[in-house]
Amino acid sequence: MKLILKLRDGFKNDTVQIKANGREVYHKEGVSTDLAISVADRVEIEVRKSTVSLEVVVKGGERQKKEINMKMTRFVDVWCIDGKMELRESHLEVPML
Repeated sequence: MKLILKLRDGFKNDTVQIKANGREVYHKEGVSTDLAISVADRVEIEVRKSTVSLEVVVKGGERQKKEINMKMTRFVDVWCIDGKMELRESHLEVPML
């Protein structure tokens, strides 16, 4: 199964790290939101279990951790708005603007 993450609004030249079940699956510097499409990056994570512990960290900023039920959720959008990170789950992919 694949879990699809989209880093959406609020990223400004950030260093972002994503872990799935404690294993680093993404680490990138200079992540910035493209305001024309409201997306900074897209990440596909191969998941072998029905649940995944997802952690998203912006260096020097916010950190969020969430348990994702793969039977209910295949897509997670990550938003950093007004200094707060939010992980929004969806069974269907949320279209870009």
